[in-house]
Amino acid sequence: MKILLIEFIGYKEWTESLGYDREWKIQDIQSSIYKIVNDEISRVGGFALPVRYDGLIILADGIPNKHLLEIYTKVKEISPTKISACIGFGKTPREAEINAHNCILNSLSDEPKFSIIHDENVVACHFDYNNFTSLTHELSFYAAYMRVMRLYSKLSDSIYDFGGISQYLGGDNMIAFIDEDTIDKIIKIVENMDEIKVGIGIGKNARSAMAGATRALDEIRSKREDRWKIVKFSM
Repeated sequence: MKILLIEFIGYKEWTESLGYDREWKIQDIQSSIYKIVNDEISRVGGFALPVRYDGLIILADGIPNKHLLEIYTKVKEISPTKISACIGFGKTPREAEINAHNCILNSLSDEPKFSIIHDENVVACHFDYNNFTSLTHELSFYAAYMRVMRLYSKLSDSIYDFGGISQYLGGDNMIAFIDEDTIDKIIKIVENMDEIKVGIGIGKNARSAMAGATRALDEIRSKREDRWKIVKFSM
């Protein structure tokens, strides 16, 4: 698996330089940076996870290094701080992200470290909370959100234990990226949790894997029979 990690250097110092009335400015700048990165990386088949917003995790399998360098250059142009970037490789997304982070920590310069290695298939998992619409009628807006966040915390811990990384996307949507050898573990999680179903997509890059996962989830919703489905997708 291949992860491009971009970290913003001196992020804390930058936020503190904005004065006391700064939080709305920080949110505005963070969201604008993520929008640009999301647009650029999706154009070449990747997928970006904002996680802490002082860095970005980019699923980079299937994307030539020249395109990843273009993304890095674009982020460098719009970032309010200096940035550092490395590509990490590993058997799982977790291992790849850890290696990318260690690469940045051990780097002696701000220039990106882009090694070349064989690309792997990307596996995306798109989780859906069962009967979420009716839940929002039973509970308050915020209480329903808290219910989903508790589920997300439980899911993300389990997925990270076997090498996956996850992201909450809003509403009742949660995604995870894993390696192909752990698909059966995702299925087992879903079969042991009554609250969720999952579409699993396999693709040459993260965007096609996500499209496959969403297609699988849509088919589950329409047929109302299965709790999980796998779709191989190319685009």
